Amino acid sequence: RSADEFAAIHAPGVNLVLWRREQEPGLGGLVDAFSIDHDIDVKAVLQCGEPEVWMFLSDLPSCGARDMLAADIDFLVRRFGAITGAAAACVHLETVQTDACRLFHVDAAALRMLVTYSGFGTQWVTNDNVRRSELTAKGRSFEAANRAIVPRPAQIRSARPWWVMLQKGESYPGNAGNGVVHRSPPLEQAGGRRLRLCIDEVKR
Repeated sequence: RSADEFAAIHAPGVNLVLWRREQEPGLGGLVDAFSIDHDIDVKAVLQCGEPEVWMFLSDLPSCGARDMLAADIDFLVRRFGAITGAAAACVHLETVQTDACRLFHVDAAALRMLVTYSGFGTQWVTNDNVRRSELTAKGRSFEAANRAIVPRPAQIRSARPWWVMLQKGESYPGNAGNGVVHRSPPLEQAGGRRLRLCIDEVKR
């Protein structure tokens, strides 16, 4: 219900905390239009206590959509630092138009925050809908591998724009074998496009 509940990710057995926040349609529409008009790919390491987000986004055209994104990324990087205890985070804002990550998988990262600002959101499945022994392609097509990994595809869940996913990966202490199983949504066949933010801990 709020960013204050992200600390639940540290509970044993929990591998995903989802903040189902909503954006006002008119404001969200500004970002949708901005995403359609611009190919974005910016990545940097930002300090969680004082993230220089305006510098991070300085190459993007000045407009209301950029201001909204800057304010939100500043808030989320600070929150990510508070939850993880990390002094810095690797922040990546990018336009995605391919199916490169369409295979269901787990992350090696201990904790990762994902937001889709525009377009189809990240997909995930609950633990009771995963055959973990089938993870990785194993020489199969992605389609065949996904069918083996997820026995009930009708129960695949999808995040909506502006929802915040805080997910636990395999390297989180005590979480080996329980990383949340997820993928990027297939886009190419439908001609889709998304604007995605990813925040990771900086590897020591």
